[in-house]
This record gives sequence, structure tokens and C-alpha cells, in this order.
Amino acid sequence: MYSDHALEQGVAKDQSNHPGAGQDGTRQQPQQRVWLAVRRAIYDARAYFRNQDTPLPSPTPIVLAVSGGPDSLCLADAILSQREPLGLAPCIAHLDHGLRGEAGQADAEFTRAFAEAHGAPCVVARADVAGRAAAERVSIEVAARRARYEFLARVADSIHAPLIAVAHQADDQAETVLLRLIRGAGIAGLRGMRLLSPHPSAPHLWIVRPLLRITRGNVLAYCTARDLHPRLDQTNETLDHARNRVRHELLPILEQYNPAIRAVLARLAELAAGDLEIIEHAVEQTFNAIAHHELPAQDQQRSITLDRTRWQALPSGLQRAVLRRAVRACCGHLTDLKSSAIEEARDVLNSSVSSGMLFLRADTRLDIASSTFTITVESSLHQT
Repeated sequence: MYSDHALEQGVAKDQSNHPGAGQDGTRQQPQQRVWLAVRRAIYDARAYFRNQDTPLPSPTPIVLAVSGGPDSLCLADAILSQREPLGLAPCIAHLDHGLRGEAGQADAEFTRAFAEAHGAPCVVARADVAGRAAAERVSIEVAARRARYEFLARVADSIHAPLIAVAHQADDQAETVLLRLIRGAGIAGLRGMRLLSPHPSAPHLWIVRPLLRITRGNVLAYCTARDLHPRLDQTNETLDHARNRVRHELLPILEQYNPAIRAVLARLAELAAGDLEIIEHAVEQTFNAIAHHELPAQDQQRSITLDRTRWQALPSGLQRAVLRRAVRACCGHLTDLKSSAIEEARDVLNSSVSSGMLFLRADTRLDIASSTFTITVESSLHQT
């Protein structure tokens, strides 16, 4: 029978049996590293919910996002292999983005077969990502991410699962941090992905990333050790997308200057996350003090009004953070919100302009009055 104490004891035992775990991992085999990472992530999630006085049920329903590739297959196998001691009731979810024709359909069938072989329920769906990208005037990558996370939320709600496990790993984290650095991200962007974070458009659900400290090399070694035969998406090898260019071109160049650059970027993300906890506490207090009111959703819009005079008295860093916090309050995410738009808003709000309007992004409008300003987001575009 599962218990939090048993899980905690299991993690402690693994750490004592494998000194150095979680540092360089050199004394552990790939399977041990991955399984321990999964156990730690689930234990930490349970501890977080206990501290919030909302303990997770036992067994805990959890959605496993599985594409059929090496990362997600590794994660699914590691969780399914430990589902009883972890106290989990996994359900596999797979979304065909409709971008790869027969190859995408084959991935779906592969995932169904994998789930059946492991005795796990499986939900498969298909989305028209290209059509959505055109309709919403966003990139294929953004449209795919929105469709994917919406699908995962629907599956989670259907089985009353509080957790969704995704297979981002350490190399993904390094690429994410580097991409955001190139694009001029602040400390929030440099934090990268978190081990546990709210679902960006369904905050009652939580995303857990057990492999975030596991390298791509360890994932591949795990698949070999466990005789897994993942599907390979050839689009990951092309240079059409920025992430692929960072992976295949930029990071290898940076490794010539520092062979440990991926670990350095991951460490930067951890340090930024720690500093951001302090900052977010101050931002939340300030935002609550100067936000006048949040208007109810009307005509597919959601708005929030803030005291312009009190906002102007804030240090520049808090001004930026409060603007971002207001956007998040309206729609739950900061996707496509650029630093340049925030700076333009600051310039206008700190000027003598007493009325006007500008856009922070395609779906987000800033209306300026003499003593207040209002941020409005079109709810029809509240996507992840």
C-alpha cells in the first residue's frame, strides 16, 4: 500500500545507496538515475500539496503526455514501472498535431500499442495545428503548444487528475534558457522550466517535469537499457525552427568555449528561479496594493485596472513586473509578450500622456487614462 512515508524512505534509501545522485550521476546507471528522478519529482509534488493543505489522493490519477519519442517513452516507462510504489494511476495522452501525415498517424498507433502493452488507459486525439496557426496568426510552434496543453487539460479533467507529467529534460532546459537569453528575456525567462508549475491556462492542474535534471544522453541510454524503441520525428533534425538551430548549430559552437555549457545554462535557470521567488513575493504584494479591480468577462474580453500614479512611483523593475503580472491576471500566461512592448508601455505610462491606447501583443490592449490604466485581453485568444 502506498504512503508518503514509504515514498520518502525510498528516496532516502536510493540517495544513500548511490552517493552523488543528483550531482553528476556518475555512480548510477541510466535506469537508476531516471527512476530516482521520477521518485523525487513525485515525492516533491506530494510534499508541495501537503504543505498547501490539499494532499493528493491515493492512488493519484496522473496524465502522461506521450508523443512516442525517446523522452516521453522514457518517462512513461519509468512511471508505469513504478506506479504502485509511487501511488499513481497513470493515463497516457497522445495528440496528433496533423502536421506529419502518415508518420503522425503511425506515432498515434505506436502510442496506443505501448499503452496497451503496459496495461494503461490511453486517450488519442488529432488537432488541426496548421489551421489554428493561420486563424490565430501565430507560429506553428505556438499553435501546437496551445493545442497540446489544452488537450492534456481536457484529459486530466476527464479523469480528475491533478497532475500532468511531461518529458522535458535537461537539454531541453538548456535550449530554452539560451533561446530566451537570445530573445532578451529577463530573470523570469531565464528561470526556464520548473519541476512543478501550474498549467498555464488551467491553474487547477499542475505540470510535473520529472526528467528536468536528466540529460538527453541518459534518456537514450535508458531506452536502450529498457529495450524501448521510440519513434523518431525527423522534423527535429531540420533547421527550420529556432530551437533546432540552437540545438544543432549554436550549442555545439558554445561547447567549444565551455564543454559544460548545458550544465551551466541549467545552473543559471536554478539560480534565477531562487532569486525570482524573492522578487515574486514583492511583486504580488505591490500588485494587490495598486490593482483597482478586475472587470468581469464581457464580449470575450477580460480587463484589470491599476492606479497609474502609484505605479509611476515604483522602481523600474517593479513597474515591469507589475505590468506582466496584470497581463497574467487577465489570461493566465505571458506567451508572446515581448520586453520591447513592456518598455514601450513604460515610456508612455511614465510620460505626461493623459489618454491613449497601445497593444502589448496581438490580443492585449493597454488603455491609458490620467490616473489609471487598464489592460484588456481578448478571451477568445486565451490559449496556452
